Amino acid sequence: MGQWFENISQDHAEWIKKQKVFFVATAPLDGRGCVNTSPKGHDCLRVLGPNQVCYLELSGSGIETQSHLEENGRITVMFAAFEGAPRIMRLIGTGRVVRVDSPEFNKLLQEHYQGSDLYDAQGKRSIILADVRKVGTSCGFAVPYYDYKGPRNTLIHYFNKKSDEEVQGYWAAKNKYSLDGLPGMRHEFLGPEWTGKNRGPGEAVVLPVWATSPSGLSKNSILAWIMSGTGLANATILSAGIAIGAGLATLSNKRRH
Repeated sequence: MGQWFENISQDHAEWIKKQKVFFVATAPLDGRGCVNTSPKGHDCLRVLGPNQVCYLELSGSGIETQSHLEENGRITVMFAAFEGAPRIMRLIGTGRVVRVDSPEFNKLLQEHYQGSDLYDAQGKRSIILADVRKVGTSCGFAVPYYDYKGPRNTLIHYFNKKSDEEVQGYWAAKNKYSLDGLPGMRHEFLGPEWTGKNRGPGEAVVLPVWATSPSGLSKNSILAWIMSGTGLANATILSAGIAIGAGLATLSNKRRH
């Protein structure tokens, strides 16, 4: 039977620490956008308190979680027992990106990751900090058993061979935008176009005007549609619309004559 709690209990925290993998789910505001679910391994998650967790994010080819959190802050972290008693747990709340090399990042790294295998790993990209407002548990009776063999260190080995400049080059090539064209990495040392202020502690998500328009066709809803796509996609659709419109106009004129 499913149960809901207002915070992470000591029993919850102890169970979370035993899990070898968890999943992070985020999504953009646009209902047509890509819902993302990312599996996370290694000893990267920490329970900071009854209503807060964080995890150390390593570099990868996608930037969906960061992009979605910067736009709307929604996040769900899910765990499932693959051994022992069955259980599924979801931590539902809001999250924000703590950028690598920022004072807050360095403080969290020192306090919670010193001595871990990830502390000196190359390619650390951020710490995702989540404020948990709901903890949900359910049976997990249909989750299969799996035997844990050990961590897969391929990603760590891959980035440990790269210099700082090569890692930044990877970010510039792979992490500039989400799949839906939302801004990705925001780091001043990559140049002016990358500069962006991530939300700080206690700072609310401020949605752009186009994202808060009422339902129905309006100036803001049209703008929302434009902003939700990439520049290339919008240009392609607009060009196709102009071409179709021009063709219909030409056909109409020929019929008149």
